[in-house]
Formats: sequence, structure tokens, C-alpha cells
Amino acid sequence: MKLSKYFEIGKGTIPVILSCPHGGFKKPKSIPNKTLGVQNPDRNTYFIAKQIIWALKNQDINIYYILNKIHRSKVDLNRPPRSSLAFNKSSIEAKNIHQLFHDQLLNFSQECVKKYDKALIIDFHGFTKPYNEYPDVIFGNVFGKTLKILEDPHFEDCNKYWGCSQLYNEIAQIFTLDDGLALSDINIAYSGGYITHRFYNIPKVNAIQLEVAKFIRMEQNSSQKFINSFVNGILKIVM
Repeated sequence: MKLSKYFEIGKGTIPVILSCPHGGFKKPKSIPNKTLGVQNPDRNTYFIAKQIIWALKNQDINIYYILNKIHRSKVDLNRPPRSSLAFNKSSIEAKNIHQLFHDQLLNFSQECVKKYDKALIIDFHGFTKPYNEYPDVIFGNVFGKTLKILEDPHFEDCNKYWGCSQLYNEIAQIFTLDDGLALSDINIAYSGGYITHRFYNIPKVNAIQLEVAKFIRMEQNSSQKFINSFVNGILKIVM
């Protein structure tokens, strides 16, 4: 199978990996729709991810990335393959797409650990705020269990963890955040899906599910502010 048919993939020169599983827009007729689960994509995540990659390249920073092109009605890459929520079980192509995505993400993480002795996975998603006081951005990390690489052990919040610290501090200058470290009614649904959980017991890898509110993704000004803060966070990581 030709990877470029299903994904946009790039290798980086720093140990940061951007995953975008729910922004796909292609609906191949050869792949039947899922019979269960969410059918709608996380709108604009694919295009915001591309802008982040371009903005970083303009700063001579190249991250690893894998952006899914296939619509969520066909394949949900953030669900386990045994689940009917992931893909229509009659489709070998959908099953292979799911496997290819996760194999590539794992390979990238292993390459980063081998080269740099660490890796940061940022799994980019979108959600809709149920009310105004809800956070604009939620970090999912299985309540700290997918964060193993420390930045400063003296802290008890996100500043304790490499990658999480830099991203949080930059994004928090513009938007309201939940760092996902303490269980709450707000973050329990966004604590990390199948992609994040796969790195639960893998050493030297920090994995974050980054949930971004719909208004940020849909309003151009807010999108640009988010992109700028994300890029600044990555720049702080490599400083």
C-alpha cells in the first residue's frame, strides 16, 4: 500500500512527533463507512497541522509528522482495531490503513528514542466546548501516566514534564487550559484515547493528546494565535 495515498508523512530533525488522526477529508468509495461511532472529523485540524509544520520549517525546525487524509466516517485511528468504532470489519483496506498509521507512529517514536534518547508525541484533536467557562485547550496524558521524561521534578504541575511544560506555558498565554494531570469532570473524556494509551508503558516517550476547541479551529484569528503559541512552544523545547 502506498502510504502517501492515505497519509502525509515527514521525518524530522528533532524528537517531536505531530499526529493528526481525525482531520482527514478523503472518502474513498472502496472503503465502506463505519457502522458505529463518531462520523464527523475534527474540522481544520489537518490544515492547522500543516500550517504548524510550515511555520516551523520557516524557523529551520523540522518535526516528525503523520497526518491522516482519510475521513473519520471511514476509519477512526484513535480507537483500537478490535473495536467496531475503528472501521467497518468487512474492509481489509480500512484495517490496513489503521495498522499502517500506528506502525508509522511507533517507528517514528523508536527512531527518536534511538537518535535523541527521548520523544514527544503530540496527538492533535478537536472538541466543542459545552459552555463558555470550559477550557479552550485540554492536555490528555492519562493523568500524567504517559509523561515520563522530566523537565523539573520540583514542580507538581505541567512544568514538571519535558514538552508538556513548554507547550502549556506558551498556549496558556492566549487560551484557558486544563493540563490533564488531575482527574476532573472536565478532562475525564479527554484524558487520552487509543493513540495516547499505546505509549503508556513505553519508556523515554512523552505522549499528549491535545484537544483544541472548535472556535479556535474555525476562527482565523484564533487559529493563527494557536499556531503561533504552538510553534513558540516547540521552539522552547529545542532551545
